[in-house]
Amino acid sequence: MTTVQSDSEAPDGGADFNPDRMTEGELRTAIARANVPTLLMVVFQTTGDEKWLSAPYLPTRGKGLGDHDSGGLDEAIQDEIREAAVRAILDLQNGVPPAIETPSAELTVRMMSVCMGEPVGEEYGPMLSLELARRAAPDAPSIALEPVTAPEGFSVIVIGTGVAGIAAAQQLEDMGIDYVILEKQPEAGGNWLQNTYPGAGVDTPSHLYSFSFAKNDWTTHFELRNELQGYFARVLKDLGAGERVRYGTEVKSATYDEARAQWTVQVNNADGSSSTLVSDVVISAVGVLNRPKTPNVPGMNDFRGVSFHSAEWPDNLDLDGKRVAIVGTGASSMQIAPAIADQVAHLSIYQRSPQWVAPFEKFRMPIPMDLRHLMQSVPIYHSWYWIRLFWQFGDKVIESLRVDPEWDHPQRSVNARNDAHREYFTRYITSQVGDRADLLDKVMPDYPPFGKRILLDNGWYSTLRKDNVALIDRSVTAVRPEGLVDDAGVETDVDVIVWATGFEAARFISSMEVRGIDGLTLRDAWNDDDPKAYLGVSVPDFPNFFMLGGPNSFPGSGSFMFFMEVQMRYIRGLLTEMFRNNIKALDARPEANKEYNELVDSTHARTVWTHQGMSTYYRNSYGRVVFVMPFLNVEYWQMTRRPDLENYTAR
Repeated sequence: MTTVQSDSEAPDGGADFNPDRMTEGELRTAIARANVPTLLMVVFQTTGDEKWLSAPYLPTRGKGLGDHDSGGLDEAIQDEIREAAVRAILDLQNGVPPAIETPSAELTVRMMSVCMGEPVGEEYGPMLSLELARRAAPDAPSIALEPVTAPEGFSVIVIGTGVAGIAAAQQLEDMGIDYVILEKQPEAGGNWLQNTYPGAGVDTPSHLYSFSFAKNDWTTHFELRNELQGYFARVLKDLGAGERVRYGTEVKSATYDEARAQWTVQVNNADGSSSTLVSDVVISAVGVLNRPKTPNVPGMNDFRGVSFHSAEWPDNLDLDGKRVAIVGTGASSMQIAPAIADQVAHLSIYQRSPQWVAPFEKFRMPIPMDLRHLMQSVPIYHSWYWIRLFWQFGDKVIESLRVDPEWDHPQRSVNARNDAHREYFTRYITSQVGDRADLLDKVMPDYPPFGKRILLDNGWYSTLRKDNVALIDRSVTAVRPEGLVDDAGVETDVDVIVWATGFEAARFISSMEVRGIDGLTLRDAWNDDDPKAYLGVSVPDFPNFFMLGGPNSFPGSGSFMFFMEVQMRYIRGLLTEMFRNNIKALDARPEANKEYNELVDSTHARTVWTHQGMSTYYRNSYGRVVFVMPFLNVEYWQMTRRPDLENYTAR
């Protein structure tokens, strides 16, 4: 496993800590504030003592999205678990092997149910046991993928160096396949290179927003953009993939040559020239949140101040003493506003619809150095901490998104658990602005929770309470030279306009022309913004054109990194079958594609994302959900676990 060491200060104030060992004193300090349910799993796996999986050591089910560090256990029980963890980890460091090296699928489910304080289905066993092993010892034979030899001269073009592109590079390096990565930007990082606005960062926990093959020494629970950008660059370097990347190279078109079973890719190079590349396979890893969506508001060109999309933040922009307007209240806006509110003279925030916002006490908080040391030094702890986050932010949430047709209150929520979330979020919002009737009415959503992406509170409500901040719950209808006009005719003078209005999320792979068999383009095959692909990976009549992060590939809840690794391992399986069976090209059969997307749509019809009246970037112009996946994480993992050649046309 690649361990990416942070550049931040180490425990002794200067030298890097020993990632393989902790003293007893260091252990006790770290374990005193470590996650107790995670420690419980460390103790059981290292000792094998069954008592740790029974009362009085059973954690309770956590509420909300917090870490539930105490496990809901009495202090005396917590202390007993901590003391046992110190002894168990010291034994591990002294060479004593764990009693259970790799938990079986059945045992993993049992352990997970105890760890989370709720039943975890047996179907999760194979997936979770493999992920535990992958994160504890990624080079172990038990999880190694089948070695394969590609035909002489076989090559792959990968487009993009964001999360998906790096996931592709890792597998292609492991397979020993010749490949090149084409990246239009001057550096790696995808969206995280492009988005430089103040406060830019993830709203997925740092340890969940990580590659299984590149554990990182994260400094905060939810990393900011610069730390994440550095992580991507170091991972590429450590993989040995850095020299494979051609930066400043924008793909204009990719055309399939059926006679040769190859792709011809036209690119514009950094020096302004054009060139042509040929490969056997093209893997699109371009993402979708990279094409800013700016509304066409009358008068935009007449504005005398500075106006830009949030993803195109100008370098060296000075906001001191300026009157600033942010149009939109999505994820970017909720990060920008708290970051600049104290700097500007006045901040006007235009809101079309309010968002459900969840509390998370550790959001943006630094991870104490001793806990960072524990994560690096004790792989079992790190693995179980990841598994907890994977469940907490994944399938545990998804169950509350599915419609109960017998539910009595379909307008406010979609099932009993969803309604409980609504009550929880409502109490939180009321606790933040309940004494401000003018704000409470504006910020309280009227649609079911999770109908839009749930956002985490990083000071949003405290920002709205500031004297120099105004939340305007009206749409912008015009731009004047001096400022903005809303749909009530109210004019607001501003010096800077930030359009935090999202991206062209429904128009997958819109930055280049892709032509398959008989010259068919993806845009025509998809009727512009109605993309469909088998497993989100392959489209009929586009042989050997595979997608990472394709249509309906984004998790409605969970880890994007996990899904990109799952998809790339599936593509690896397809390539392996091609080599083994002397197949030149594969593309999804039309029948398989149709059946799969009918399943996608019918499953979506039973989720909150198709709730009547919902407006979200998850949907296209036809109202169809094309962005997120409707399945449980474990369901998609099962679908992609093995290559299924029967659903492909072999050419």
